[in-house]
Amino acid sequence: MFILPVYLLQTGISLLLLFFIYDLFLKNETFFGFNRTYLLLSVMFSLIFPLLRLRLFIPPENGTGFSVLLNAVTIGASKVEQTFTRDRSALEYFAIVYLAGSAIFTARFLFKIARILGIIRKYGIVRLDGINFVFVGSRYLPFSFFNLIFINRDETNRNNFHEIVAHEKVHIRQMHSLDIILTELLIILQWFNPVVWFYRNSVKSVHEYLADEGVLMAGCSKISYQKALISQTLGIRINDLTNNFNHSLLAKRFIMMTKQKSNWLARLKVMLAVPAAFTLAVLFTLSPVMNSLAQVDKKLKPPKEAPVPPPVPPTPPGLETFSPESDDDEGFFTMVEKMPEFPGGNAALMKYMEENIKYPEEARKKGIKGTVYLSFIVEKDGKISGVKVLRGIGGGCDEEAVRVIQNMPVWTPGQNRGQAVRTKFNMPLTFMLNDDAPKEQLKDE
Repeated sequence: MFILPVYLLQTGISLLLLFFIYDLFLKNETFFGFNRTYLLLSVMFSLIFPLLRLRLFIPPENGTGFSVLLNAVTIGASKVEQTFTRDRSALEYFAIVYLAGSAIFTARFLFKIARILGIIRKYGIVRLDGINFVFVGSRYLPFSFFNLIFINRDETNRNNFHEIVAHEKVHIRQMHSLDIILTELLIILQWFNPVVWFYRNSVKSVHEYLADEGVLMAGCSKISYQKALISQTLGIRINDLTNNFNHSLLAKRFIMMTKQKSNWLARLKVMLAVPAAFTLAVLFTLSPVMNSLAQVDKKLKPPKEAPVPPPVPPTPPGLETFSPESDDDEGFFTMVEKMPEFPGGNAALMKYMEENIKYPEEARKKGIKGTVYLSFIVEKDGKISGVKVLRGIGGGCDEEAVRVIQNMPVWTPGQNRGQAVRTKFNMPLTFMLNDDAPKEQLKDE
């Protein structure tokens, strides 16, 4: 969960920056093929680069990064239990809302596909002159989807039939349906981001300009073709997943048909704007501002008077690093490819704690309770070292927590790039009297 919000934010900002350049410099130019390529590359770059960035910045061998936080362990006056926080953090609420939205838009996308398949099943496919037609009811506007042209059979007897087919053949030949699928997937991922809807509309507009350009370059009369466009202003669109014979951009399309081709100055503007846009997106993604977002966590906040800050929760490698203090020159890892493991797993760790830890008598008599935060290192040979109390509560609880951690059996060491490495863990041990035990606990999960 700690990786998703940062990735979505990086992706969203990159999309915004790159679309801003398109809207400012490219939208009104007649480089239709280039504009299509720019929009598609912007989407793919924004989706892929943050992932590559996460993999490129792996913690170095001397070990830097965030310490891994183990599950909290509660020590009652009579027993030990592993407790999992029942309160949902802000990130968990974000995940619920985000996944719910993505599920809705995924269902919307699948419904569109199902509707098209339903029309194909209802009317069937007819091949004429090497073209796959689906002859639909008169209420539908002509449209194409991959290698199929959906059109009313009555259109075959009209004068503008060939212009309509020529238009849809350009969509098919240039595989515009793939672009639309990509933008739909982008909406599922970034449904909360308004800029993705601009991307979709811009891609569909460029498709229409390309189709118009292709028809006119094939030798069709401009006047005849424009009449065909006007004649198709009435009807129902099946849905926005298809390449419709679109009339919503009619005025803009007529302007683009008659507009003089962009000159050398426009080409120079493109040559300068595009590299600048991608450079800006890269720099922003790698900026310290984005890096700092990776360490957001509100679960463990010490009191203001606490001299030592609480441990930091798990963070995926590459999002953020820092140099932890160490008593030796070798350093240690805080996140590795294969994390260390207590012999027997988490259940065995809880059993060990239950059999070995004791609630200090002094703390019991004085009613001392709270959480002791500790850190320790699992060495290359699996032995425990460097046990430290980051924040204690006194009453013998700190000493008891250190004793139990120090006496742990040998762990399976962590591995990075196929080699055993020193790995640091943080662990909270909560000492809680029975009367204060939480009502909801998940035991030995």
